[in-house]
Amino acid sequence: MRNGIIALSLLLLVSCSKEPGEGGKNSIEGVIMMQEYTKSTDQFVIEYPAPEERVYIIYGENAYYADETRTNYDGSFLFQYLYKGEYHLFVYSECLACASGVEPIFVDIELKERKEEFVTDTIYVKKYIN
Repeated sequence: MRNGIIALSLLLLVSCSKEPGEGGKNSIEGVIMMQEYTKSTDQFVIEYPAPEERVYIIYGENAYYADETRTNYDGSFLFQYLYKGEYHLFVYSECLACASGVEPIFVDIELKERKEEFVTDTIYVKKYIN
């Protein structure tokens, strides 16, 4: 009987541990900046906040993104209500040397606290103009 109670207690303890994902009290926020370059000479032209840019989030070690958001008019984005754990953000940046024309820019984050408001470094994406 005692072994059964111990086993049940351990099972409940393990099942209560939270995986990375939605439902917690943490948040991740940041800003995406667009950098325009000329296609012909690859010269920098201008930098500005990237409105309506898609930002994707992967929970833990999953292979696919779990959610996405779009940046605000000022390039800012926010993912709320996250549990502690590892997260991977990515955005697409134009790439002249890539077969698809774009490449992902990744940011790896670990939320360690219960109520953490994590702010990423500014994320820069490229856009090529004629």
